[in-house]
Amino acid sequence: MLRTDPAVAAPDRVLVAATALSGIATLLGGGFLTGLVPNFYVGGDYSPLADLIGSRPTTVLHTLFALLGTAAGIVGLAGRLNRAAIVTAGVLQAAVFGIVMGSLGTLSAVGYLVAFCMPVVVVGLLVQVIRRQPRLRWTVGVPALGVVAAALILAGAGLPDAVRTAGSGVAGKAWQLGMVLLLLVTAAVWAAVAVRAAAAGGGLDRATAWVLRHRTAITVVAATGPLPYALIRLTWLTPWPAGVDEGVPMTIRVWGLLLSSGAWAGVFLTLGLIRPWGEIFPRWVPGLAGRVVPIAAVAVPGGLVAATVTFSAVPILSGFMGEGLVDSLLGALMIPCWYWGPALALAVWGYVAHRQAQARG
Repeated sequence: MLRTDPAVAAPDRVLVAATALSGIATLLGGGFLTGLVPNFYVGGDYSPLADLIGSRPTTVLHTLFALLGTAAGIVGLAGRLNRAAIVTAGVLQAAVFGIVMGSLGTLSAVGYLVAFCMPVVVVGLLVQVIRRQPRLRWTVGVPALGVVAAALILAGAGLPDAVRTAGSGVAGKAWQLGMVLLLLVTAAVWAAVAVRAAAAGGGLDRATAWVLRHRTAITVVAATGPLPYALIRLTWLTPWPAGVDEGVPMTIRVWGLLLSSGAWAGVFLTLGLIRPWGEIFPRWVPGLAGRVVPIAAVAVPGGLVAATVTFSAVPILSGFMGEGLVDSLLGALMIPCWYWGPALALAVWGYVAHRQAQARG
């Protein structure tokens, strides 16, 4: 019998969540194999691995590792796995479901969900700036709100068309998108299990100290990750749109603006990891102004985004291969997940360590 490690023996919510997600993935895998559930790995462009080795072997791999994750979680919750075994299980599950089973659909799904929310978020924040920031009311709030109103007028029918098109697309692909998100969250939560177990007993103290020393530089580097994509999507509003044919319809221009605004939000929020408003809610946040930002409110979404970007690096880089050296390099620079994801993960790590050090006094 393996030695019980007191640091990980007690059940915790992260391991419970990881076990439950692996259980769901196991049930779905069984459904895929028996034909009771439409097989996610048959057809579509959501699984490069299935394209490479076939849907049946991919489904078997999915089911096998999901079952192993469920078993590891149950044994771990019973206090029968030591720290090294928990770390190994977490790394293995994160690697399989995040990287091996990953696809371009992971980043696309998250990106379009963020884009959907951006109009409401932007208008809400501008209204709060006008209400709560007298110094910025006439220099930032009102002019920016006027720009938004002018953009809505210029978009005309393009905005509702874009919403309808995207809405019908999401509805038609709801099952596939749900599976993409399940694989992503399963991988991300198991990665969190591995990190927590590795950190127990001071196993990551030296690495944490290094991240703390360099967290400002790391965060700035991470904030540059979304910039190329944000700038390229803004070109869809000009006569020289990058990546699409000339004569871009208004629907595409609207989506270019929404996708770009989501990327700019990523830049802004990443910098918040090293700014005071990342620790205390500023006055323009409704209902929370002046309150301390809970560490989990930053660490959970930040870690999930970092996992999404990191896991997307391999399929994105492989997708650009075969298009020539220059095009491959341009693609790697346009969507630089290869450094953006790891840098963001380190930036979130540094933020959490900083806040925990503050709490200790």
